[in-house]
Amino acid sequence: MEQDRLAQLIDEVREQRLSRREALRLAGIGAGTLALGPLLAACGSSKSVGPAGSQAAIASLAPPSTAVSLDFWNPWSGPDGNFAKTMVQQFNGETKNVQVKVTTFPNPPYYEKIRTAKQSGNLPHIAVMHVDAIPQNAADGILTPMDDLVKLLNLSGGDFTEEIWKDIHYKSQAWAIPLDEHTESFYWNKDLFQKAGLDPEKPPTDKASFEQAAQAITSKTGVPGFMVVTSGPGGVFLSGTAWASVFYQGGGQWTNADYTAATYNSQAGVQAVEWLRALINDLKVSPKNVQSDSEIAAFAQGKNGMVWSGIWQTTRYQDALKDKLGAGPLPQIFGKGTWSGSHTLAVTSRKGMSAQERQAAYYFIDWFSTHSVEWAKAGQLPARKSVRDSAAFKALPAQSSIAKQIDDARFFPAIPAAADMLFGPGGAGEAVLAVINGKKDAKAALDESAARYLMILRQNKQKYGF
Repeated sequence: MEQDRLAQLIDEVREQRLSRREALRLAGIGAGTLALGPLLAACGSSKSVGPAGSQAAIASLAPPSTAVSLDFWNPWSGPDGNFAKTMVQQFNGETKNVQVKVTTFPNPPYYEKIRTAKQSGNLPHIAVMHVDAIPQNAADGILTPMDDLVKLLNLSGGDFTEEIWKDIHYKSQAWAIPLDEHTESFYWNKDLFQKAGLDPEKPPTDKASFEQAAQAITSKTGVPGFMVVTSGPGGVFLSGTAWASVFYQGGGQWTNADYTAATYNSQAGVQAVEWLRALINDLKVSPKNVQSDSEIAAFAQGKNGMVWSGIWQTTRYQDALKDKLGAGPLPQIFGKGTWSGSHTLAVTSRKGMSAQERQAAYYFIDWFSTHSVEWAKAGQLPARKSVRDSAAFKALPAQSSIAKQIDDARFFPAIPAAADMLFGPGGAGEAVLAVINGKKDAKAALDESAARYLMILRQNKQKYGF
């Protein structure tokens, strides 16, 4: 390589205008070719300490020189799974030395399969981990740290979002690379907006405009302006995520700083559930009895004016409503914030994993993350900022509009079993359903739930030492 080009790359790395990986790629470095000392010095040392179970440090991000086969497990049993398989097929076609086999299990029992595989010594090389599952699986020895990959790629929160970056860490180690963020998102029916005398291109953005729109649709179109889920097998999840979004907007925190007490019974938690109840009882924009998923079906059929759903419903709504669909950030009822989950990509503690297999796994994970615009077509927000900034992603109108709220996405604390505070037995989700169905007072219901999880938090803190 010409010396002036090398000097230019060195300058760009030092000025942080070019990532380590991109500099090495432009320099034409392949597997095992680490001769460009000045460039590597500018990037930082190429050596890093490999995770437990690896036979050697990973020195470069490239396919190994010998053929490797990898097992990749995921829980994508819905339509999104087809997008993932397409991406893997593309990878296998491009990377002859690394061939990836995909195995999909529904969730549940996905994590049961993972635990059983750990016990039998048959873990895959790579596994999808929901971000809230990372601490538990790390603590149980199912995952291996990935700090060496983070260092190799010079990754930080700025490459994703600071919130998701914080949550892939447990006990100061990185355990996965974020693939997406699946936020609670806002959808509206433009045709019903017009019939209600509303501007379909100006959706509600705050509490007052949201309530006004819901009342106008309800009174003028004969369909609910919004539907609050009150029952059904998915009730805890659907009303739980809606409540959590408004709870975050009010400044709510799940626990205190040292994780010794649950704090979601705060004023932020109380006002969030009381607002959901008011939509039913006071504003009367929602029926009193809404089975889980009926609000989704009604919206797709044009019989529900507005809906808050996980972003994975985007493609369903697009297919059903086509140009009548509006999509974007949640209205700020009490401020900024939205519940979010995330799929991340992790390397397991598979017995006998070789350095070549780990190198191949790292190469695949980075490839999958940087090529995730295809995953966005499945109705997900790519976690990688470079992908969200791409023209290809911006050409997806619904997803790119929803992505405007990605910095407002919030996650559970990075401790084992944190999601149980919302979704588990006696968690906030059950309390929310009890309140909106008129069975309990808001403060009393949340106090009871928080007291239960105070004990669980302290037990887990003692058990796992977080």
